[in-house]
Amino acid sequence: AEAAEPPPLPMFLTKKERKKLRRRTRMERETQRQEMVARGLIAPPEPKVKISNMMRVLAADATADPTKIEQEVRRQMKLRLKNHEERNAARKKTDEEKREKKIHKLDREVEVETTVHLYKVGDLKSRHTKQARYKIDINAKQLRLHGTGIVTDEESLLVVEGGPKALAKFHKLVMKRIKWSAQDEDEEEDENFC
Repeated sequence: AEAAEPPPLPMFLTKKERKKLRRRTRMERETQRQEMVARGLIAPPEPKVKISNMMRVLAADATADPTKIEQEVRRQMKLRLKNHEERNAARKKTDEEKREKKIHKLDREVEVETTVHLYKVGDLKSRHTKQARYKIDINAKQLRLHGTGIVTDEESLLVVEGGPKALAKFHKLVMKRIKWSAQDEDEEEDENFC
């Protein structure tokens, strides 16, 4: 049986092309909105009055009662800011959605490429390494990794498989974050191997 062909790589746009595409879509959206306003389908937007352009936009009213007009302008500015923050809050993902997205990314990564790492680490059997065993177990679950461990009195072997990014994070855990020499202070320092 022949190996299946890898999926086609997605085509990425350059930064310049992305900017150009964004500019074009925004321009099209704005022209559509202007056409709808010209036809009378939607109401024209009220002028965006700020403190800096208040005298120019509201010339006749501003000279009659400048304090009242300034208060109205500040109210409009606060309303615009509030609407902006509400739109952002509505678009924001919930904690559950963020978690699902992270899990989906880890699962999708394994579909593209699966890698296996073999680690030769210090003693995982003694009571000093309880914390290290816990860290390895929890991180493997969180990173959606699979594997097994062979534990002996002197040293242990860990076989772990998963996506490249997840394994890179697990590699940092085993090689850098877990201080194997601190658990056995009376023994000489052993290096971890991968």
